[in-house]
Amino acid sequence: MTDLTLHFNGEPVRVRPDDTVASGLYRSGLRIFSRSFKYHRPRGLFCLEGRCPNCLVNVDGVPNVRACTTPVRQGMQVRHQNAFPSLDHDLLSAAKAFGWLMPVGFYYKTFTHPIVWKRVEPLIRKVAGLGVISESPDGCDSHDGYEHDYLHTDVAVVGAGPAGIAAALEAARTGARTVLIEQSQQPGGHLNYQRRNHPRIGERLAAKGASKGLISGQVAEHLRAQLAASPKVEVFVHACCLGLYEGNLLGVVQQNRAAGGPESHGPAERLLHIRARRIVVATGAHEAPLVFENNDLPGVMLSSAVQRLLNVHGIKSADFAVIVSPEPDGGPVAEALRASGARIAAIVPPQDVIAALGRKHVTGLRTVDRRIPCDLIAVCGLQVPEAGLIAQAGGRLAWDEQVSAFLPVELPPAIFAAGRVTGTDDLEAALSQGEAAGRMAARSLDLSGASGDGETRAPKPSTTPPSLLRAPSAAAGRSFVCLCEDVTDKDLCEAITEGFDHIETLKRYTTVTMGPCQGKMCHLASIAACARETHRTIAETGRTTSRPPASPVSLGALAGARHHPVKLTPMHSKHQELGCVWMDMGDWKRPLYYTGGRATASKREHVEAEYKAVRERVGIIDLSTLGKLDVKGKDGGKLLDKVYTNRLSDLRVGRVRYGVICDEAGIILDDGTVSRGSEDRFFITTTTGNIEFVHQWLEWWTVGTGWCVHVTNVTGGLAAVNVAGPKARDLMRKLTDCDLSTKSFPYMGCAEADVAGVPCFLIRIGFVGETGWEIHFPADYGEYVWDRLFEAGREFDVRPFGVEAQRLLRLEKKHVIVGVDTDATSGLLAADMAWLTKADKEDFIGKAALERSRSHEIREKLVGFVMQDDLVPDDGAAMVIEGRPVGRVTSSRLSPAKGKSVGMAWVPAGLAADGREIQVHVRGMFGRARIVRDAFYDPEGKRLKS
Repeated sequence: MTDLTLHFNGEPVRVRPDDTVASGLYRSGLRIFSRSFKYHRPRGLFCLEGRCPNCLVNVDGVPNVRACTTPVRQGMQVRHQNAFPSLDHDLLSAAKAFGWLMPVGFYYKTFTHPIVWKRVEPLIRKVAGLGVISESPDGCDSHDGYEHDYLHTDVAVVGAGPAGIAAALEAARTGARTVLIEQSQQPGGHLNYQRRNHPRIGERLAAKGASKGLISGQVAEHLRAQLAASPKVEVFVHACCLGLYEGNLLGVVQQNRAAGGPESHGPAERLLHIRARRIVVATGAHEAPLVFENNDLPGVMLSSAVQRLLNVHGIKSADFAVIVSPEPDGGPVAEALRASGARIAAIVPPQDVIAALGRKHVTGLRTVDRRIPCDLIAVCGLQVPEAGLIAQAGGRLAWDEQVSAFLPVELPPAIFAAGRVTGTDDLEAALSQGEAAGRMAARSLDLSGASGDGETRAPKPSTTPPSLLRAPSAAAGRSFVCLCEDVTDKDLCEAITEGFDHIETLKRYTTVTMGPCQGKMCHLASIAACARETHRTIAETGRTTSRPPASPVSLGALAGARHHPVKLTPMHSKHQELGCVWMDMGDWKRPLYYTGGRATASKREHVEAEYKAVRERVGIIDLSTLGKLDVKGKDGGKLLDKVYTNRLSDLRVGRVRYGVICDEAGIILDDGTVSRGSEDRFFITTTTGNIEFVHQWLEWWTVGTGWCVHVTNVTGGLAAVNVAGPKARDLMRKLTDCDLSTKSFPYMGCAEADVAGVPCFLIRIGFVGETGWEIHFPADYGEYVWDRLFEAGREFDVRPFGVEAQRLLRLEKKHVIVGVDTDATSGLLAADMAWLTKADKEDFIGKAALERSRSHEIREKLVGFVMQDDLVPDDGAAMVIEGRPVGRVTSSRLSPAKGKSVGMAWVPAGLAADGREIQVHVRGMFGRARIVRDAFYDPEGKRLKS
């Protein structure tokens, strides 16, 4: 096979095609793979099965990828994380010297003074976390993102070790459609890396030439061959089961990002929603570390990791090794090391270990009676059954002293268990359990009319003595319990002394088990420490609650593919030609601003040019995204009076009114204009995102009334533009014979007229504060009318303007945007819109609530403000009085008309007086703002009415 090349921190590294990122880099000589979360201590390969945080790297822009389970591919770009400037020389490792300033729970006990916290918060935020999110990770762009799949099956088997494979095969033989889920790259489980001889398995598997038994790898090959020959078993590899939910729903994330790269097809990750009638949990067990001083040094590895390097990747991990094992002969890892040519310096019982020696890599081991030079410490840790899914499903786990593990003792209905998750470490027993579990799961479905009962758990031989749970005696160095969060044994002791002596509160206070490994490396050790310090047994101490996700999952995988509809206005291609920058508004694509071919100019310069065009000449904006409703019928006025807070039934033909819709509690739902085209016809505009809701709301309130009224959504059939500015009338006169004079076509008037030969509905309104007309016309004429308007406006230097300029223009007029300046709790009176209510109407939606509000004190009000300095607050910034936040900014922009930032904000009603000064928190500083009651621009409205 031809070697491949990946790049690590920009440097080329030759790797083998069957390598993982971790094995390839380790083969090249890399020993420090990461730096720890809190103290920035060097960390090397540790478990090699994706259960610890030590090998998290950035792959092709995707952070926190587990190098030990990610296959290599040609051209892969890999970078280290959480170290500056390099892994070997990390300046932030100076944090080790200041550990005394960061005791467990220090974030609850220090930096509590507001001034101090203000100084340190930016620094903490800067150094916190592990990876850095790329704005456009290559790994996502090259794989069509993410997708969700939905499967239904008779039997789902989680875990494709020997027990899981046996269960899947037996269920399939019984006639059940079966799904097998495996998180590694191929089925086989621990058989893939062990080299044990199994003398009785050959006959069981009907393997030819196996009279003397089979070694582990051969057993795995036979089991995989049987899987391949079974048409009723569907196998998902590189798939991690996140949780077992109500109704036997399994959430499974299948990785594809690493398997192919840019040249492969399919999603980066797939979230499988698997609904199974029966589930067999055969998740096996994993090896957990021992707790001793410096147990996190590069060169300290779990015995299973050493075997993976040697037996799977063919990498010699040591020249001179020490094995920490309760077995006098060192077990399988000793055989593997000797076969590789490594010398075994010593085999040390766990209770004799004091500390690993070395600074950036292991140089020796200190025991109770000697120092042993070595370059590898192979730790034979506890085998911890992965029974979390059973607990999530409602099963009961109990501490078993014989096995030193929490084992399932009660299984929920339709859930079965087999293999090492039940505590057995015997291969033949695991296969028998798997077959029994698969057979019972299938037969309980009554696929063939048969039924059966049986025990899915075999007797559990004691494989690990309880002495392995003993924590070391106090030492000067750090003995890490949680590698993810840098939580030491001493930290746990201090937390328990402070009163956090329940395992659940201990977890939350110290953050132990809350890192990337989700407790796989530290759960049992933290329970043991809690039991020791509180003088309880492990059974009395208990375990923390198992919750999904069982392993970290990307937000992209949970969100899935972007299948949301995308709506384009009829003039979309024209905006593209004008160099617009797009924004998403609901389902619509709208121009945020236009570059006009000036790519070097800033966003602010473009927006100011658009603003200036509207204020001084004429501008055109595409309003096709506005919701548009046609209301017909002799009772249309009755419906609108019922739904809107003001009276609309007396609206004269050819006139327009602004209206607001509230719910029964008086909360603002939507706003817009209502135009009367004839005695029995109204035309309504709504906000872009609320058209479907408003349509349904109107129809809802017609039910059972017997009214003659019909509501039609015509949004998709009509295009719309707004022509606004001092030259708007001059431009329009070149395209229409309609009399646009103020006398004939006043402000808040409407009429039908031809524009450029196209039948249109014209509405004269002033959302941006200038003379202007909304033009609504058939969508098929969108590009044609757009082009004619720009041709006619060329002599006036007409410009298109986007949403950003529109929002600045409307803000200067203090026009409210529902959903921006209001939220789901904003009432009409608090928003200073009491003028929109007609209390003399017999009834309207929200009338009772609004009348009650008038008799109660309003807690907060929406006000306008002008900054008294040069600061420009962000939307959402806090309004502050005497250092306390009392309100929030909803909209804020730098106003060219005022030369200062203007905005709108919610403040306590007692502070809403015109001219009152209030502070605004602006990116770490406090600016002064003055509350203004009138509009910031043309408060008399002369320009828009002219």
